[in-house]
Amino acid sequence: MQLIGAVGSDLEHYLCPKCHCNDRDRHLWLYMDKAGLLLRIQGSRILHIAPETHVMHRLRQLTPMEYICGDLHPVSHEYLKINCEHLEFTDDCFDLAICNHVLEHVSRPDRAIAELARCLKPRGLLIAQTPYAPLLMKTFELSTGISPPFAQLFYGQEDHVRLFGADIVDYFRNAGLTGGLFPHDLVLPGMDAGRYGCNAREPFFLFSKDPSATFHF
Repeated sequence: MQLIGAVGSDLEHYLCPKCHCNDRDRHLWLYMDKAGLLLRIQGSRILHIAPETHVMHRLRQLTPMEYICGDLHPVSHEYLKINCEHLEFTDDCFDLAICNHVLEHVSRPDRAIAELARCLKPRGLLIAQTPYAPLLMKTFELSTGISPPFAQLFYGQEDHVRLFGADIVDYFRNAGLTGGLFPHDLVLPGMDAGRYGCNAREPFFLFSKDPSATFHF
């Protein structure tokens, strides 16, 4: 994973010793804050797939109009059973969808992204952080089932089924979304990532259903 420059969690600065949030939680919150998304939560309809516990609680405190949390394997009564490849929601119903560290697990990431795009309002936003290796020209996955040792060695985790490459943005563009992978230094210029325990190599995966959308940080 190191040899091919895979981008994921920074295990040297992972858990907070006080609240036990991890580096991905912290980075996501900082990204959302700088992008002005937290100011738009109140009164919005939000879909959060496989929600990060610390982020989930803080988003609820911002009083969205509707906040739906779900997972394919719910771990709490707060979650709905949701398969992101077959979302049971109407078209154009969410202002924001958050689906982090899910696409490396699903059978058809293209279908999952298309479903998320379908459920977004015309100006809705999608956040979809996921591990990837920018040195790979194409996403690396097999046409057959894989063993946990293979997944651990080549994908970084036993339950991953692929490692996205530099073509990851194409998955979102093919679903009709605009946006991209915005570098840490663009979104959070001058911020000492080490101080906050974040991985400065992890970009912000932010996309919009609005074809004319522009992003300012």
